[in-house]
Amino acid sequence: MNAGSGLSKAIAARCSDNGPQATDMEGLVLYRQDCDRSRFPAVYEPSICVIAQGYKRIYYGEQGCTYNPDNYLISSLTLPVDVELLGACADVPYLGLSLAVDRDIVGMLMQEMEALGSLPVAGDVKQVISTTTLTSRLQQCFVQLLEAQDDPVDRAVLAPVLQRQIYYEVLKGPYGYLLRNCVTSHAGANRIAPVVHYIEANFHEPLDIEGISRFAGMSASSLHEHFKQATSMSPMQFVKSLRLHRARTLLLGGSPASDTSYQVGYSSPSQFSREFKRFFGELPRDVRTAATL
Repeated sequence: MNAGSGLSKAIAARCSDNGPQATDMEGLVLYRQDCDRSRFPAVYEPSICVIAQGYKRIYYGEQGCTYNPDNYLISSLTLPVDVELLGACADVPYLGLSLAVDRDIVGMLMQEMEALGSLPVAGDVKQVISTTTLTSRLQQCFVQLLEAQDDPVDRAVLAPVLQRQIYYEVLKGPYGYLLRNCVTSHAGANRIAPVVHYIEANFHEPLDIEGISRFAGMSASSLHEHFKQATSMSPMQFVKSLRLHRARTLLLGGSPASDTSYQVGYSSPSQFSREFKRFFGELPRDVRTAATL
């Protein structure tokens, strides 16, 4: 399948600058890059990510995956990652998009599908992020979603219908169960999903393994085992990684290093500086200086 042809034209027509570009639809972001990018840090939110040209490698913990125009990625939880963009040049730039997962819409769809007996049942699910084949039907939904952005009436009337259809197509697919992680009250959700949501909501507060284990209703050893199976990180490694990734985003936005350390849950700016340097290979103040140049 020539998966990228129609989609690449649709993205290229609406995204002319390098980097991410927001659209008028909340949660829909376009991406363009006219050269390869070596590994750089990012935080993947719950989303469906599609590539029209080029390919991308994602690294998280000890694991990773690659996707390209023939497949798409489902990220069901917030996850700190490293990203590498490949196969891009000025004549054939990297082109992609991401659509954030709307938990309310997914939850309603799942209820409707369950009532009709059509929601696929997954077994013992360990993954929180994976890739799967991009079908012609799903690709066309994304093309139509982009075209709907050009007209305010189409955007108001058609875009929500197309967004719902995209979630429906993903739920029906072989990795549709990953969307259940976004609806943590559902019995099919990965049991680590609510723990990740808890960390995400409280990473700026003091967190320790005992408190996280109490929230999870597991022993510390059981939580460690299940959490590492799902994310390839221990719970406390995940906390540190999320804090440092969030800190880098704040620094790039111009936040002073001392303020940033407290905003992401560090009580000691010097400890924050040491751990940031160890993790990213540069000091917090250098990131902020580069961002303001």
